[in-house]
Amino acid sequence: MIKKISELLIIAVFSLCLTSCWDYEDVDKKCITISIGVDQVGENVQFSGEIANLTPSPEAKEKAQTGNVYRLLSYGKTFEEARIHYDAINPFPVFLGVTRVVVFGQNFAKKGIEPYLNRIGHIYDYRKTLLTVVSRESPTELFDTKVEKHISVGFLIEDIINSLSNTGKALYPTCGELLSDIALEEVGYLLPYIGKEKGSIAYLGLAVMKDSKLIGVIDIVDTDGILYLLGENPMLVEAIHNPENKGNVYSFRTNVKKRKIKTNYTNGKIAINIDLDLQAILRYQYYSTPISDEEIKRLEKIISEEVKSSIVSAIKKAQNEFQCDYFGFAKYFRADYPKVYRKIKWEEIFKDVDVKVQVKTKIVNENLVDPDAKNKY
Repeated sequence: MIKKISELLIIAVFSLCLTSCWDYEDVDKKCITISIGVDQVGENVQFSGEIANLTPSPEAKEKAQTGNVYRLLSYGKTFEEARIHYDAINPFPVFLGVTRVVVFGQNFAKKGIEPYLNRIGHIYDYRKTLLTVVSRESPTELFDTKVEKHISVGFLIEDIINSLSNTGKALYPTCGELLSDIALEEVGYLLPYIGKEKGSIAYLGLAVMKDSKLIGVIDIVDTDGILYLLGENPMLVEAIHNPENKGNVYSFRTNVKKRKIKTNYTNGKIAINIDLDLQAILRYQYYSTPISDEEIKRLEKIISEEVKSSIVSAIKKAQNEFQCDYFGFAKYFRADYPKVYRKIKWEEIFKDVDVKVQVKTKIVNENLVDPDAKNKY
């Protein structure tokens, strides 16, 4: 009888543990980390970050809401030492599940970010879709920036990059995608490059990462060719000067309708063929004039040539200046010629790969510009 009662008590205790909030803890008893900064200062790894300052909701005292953030700073010769200090100065356990962004300072990025990406990949409470960026200024200086319309710098950075990515004007590489590129070993990758411009946080371009080390920066005005090849849904603006009237400019918004990348291997030579079909919409002219069908065809050709030129320039920069395949062409070649790929050193031959680019543009909207319309005034 006693044995049966004991068994029932054990079952009851386990049932309570498995079905109730036995480990419940108020969210305001955790340090909710919004952003993490990682930099190298002397011999130390520097962790900085923003922690949500939770306050009781005025509507319901048992609920908490984010009022503002406070910043923390810690050092250590290793990640583990820095984290020990980080934990030591926090009043509650650190929670990383809602972290928006990890900002790498240039000093740390030049030494290599792979160890920290692996850390993100293996620590269970980090989201693998976490945004990672490189900052021109140190993360501590960045997090000290006063932001007017956001509660934190981390929120602002994530929103800027997300907004630009959604409109096809920037890349949004996640930590999981970066780890996949690193596993291939033969390719580099690009990260959003940010900084402070006139007191505000700004997207400045792309940081070039080779062997997960920062080797250069591509200015924002030179990123169109890259976005046409790597953007999920690039929508860019092409300003075309009227050949017969240089004072007039046509502003077109372009988007990629079809993108095809194929590789070829003949007589020991590797070639990459890129075919791009674009759609273009005329947004406005500097000086409104009717556009004939003949003019439309000429503008389509000019847009194609301009886009092709920006893509070719971007690829040549990758081959000659950085000698780094951050376009991921290796993945296409490996898929088409797996046996050949295993025998070659892609990183060494990439600079000599022949790349051919073909761009076709179709203007699908002329903004109601009627070539037969007569001036009324």
